[in-house]
Amino acid sequence: MYIPFNQLSASSKVWIYASKTPFSENQQSGISEILTHFTDTWQAHGVELKASFEIKHNHFIIIGVDEQHHAPSGCSIDKSVQVIKNIESQFNINLMDRMVVYALEGDSIKTLSINNVPNAVQNGDLKAESQVFDNTVTSIEKYKKEWMKQAQNTWLHRYFILVK
Repeated sequence: MYIPFNQLSASSKVWIYASKTPFSENQQSGISEILTHFTDTWQAHGVELKASFEIKHNHFIIIGVDEQHHAPSGCSIDKSVQVIKNIESQFNINLMDRMVVYALEGDSIKTLSINNVPNAVQNGDLKAESQVFDNTVTSIEKYKKEWMKQAQNTWLHRYFILVK
């Protein structure tokens, strides 16, 4: 059953999917419609899951499920991945590329291929203080507190050591 995202408990499980290109208004609307229907009907072993989603910064889809109510099963998680794959196909976007660094620059998102990170650091395009997104967080609590961090406080820190 769909519930507002802010009503998910702090221990709720989250999955974060990201697009290198920003979502258009039509894409956001279509994605919202698909995910509202999905989260409203999402079940694990015949039991409704308390679930929600949000779209942030025109690049990120965050899906959450309240495990205190009922935990998702492997099959139900597979269904959520299939919905994401359907969204990718329908809107011609890639939401599962884990080889991209997302940094907040003002009000916009800057994307960097992982292979380009050393050059971006050398050129000053990515700084130690740059706010980057950690799309591997797995709970609402971590999502709220640790999703955005300074690059120097992430796995990217090794690149800043080399430039000093």
